[in-house]
Amino acid sequence: MRKLYGERRTALLGVLEEAFGDGWRACGDAAGLYFSVEFKARRFDEAFIKRCRGNGIRITSVECHAIQKSRHSNKLLLGLGHLEPREIREGVLLLRSVIKEA
Repeated sequence: MRKLYGERRTALLGVLEEAFGDGWRACGDAAGLYFSVEFKARRFDEAFIKRCRGNGIRITSVECHAIQKSRHSNKLLLGLGHLEPREIREGVLLLRSVIKEA
């Protein structure tokens, strides 16, 4: 399982780099099936999350889980455990298009 999840993690980090260049930073990506991604100069509100869900992207903001609000509005929580590398790639590229629309 470690190898499988490692491949998915590598796929996710690779497509994030491809899609967003250096405009992001992963947090907590060394372990687990979820990690947060901080985007420079971005803010994600509930309307953005709804827009993502309307486009078939199941995503949540770190802000929604934060005790202190307004400190994490530029971070999204991404999961990879249930997705194949192809699905990860498609999802991140779709996320990029939704971010560009916003």
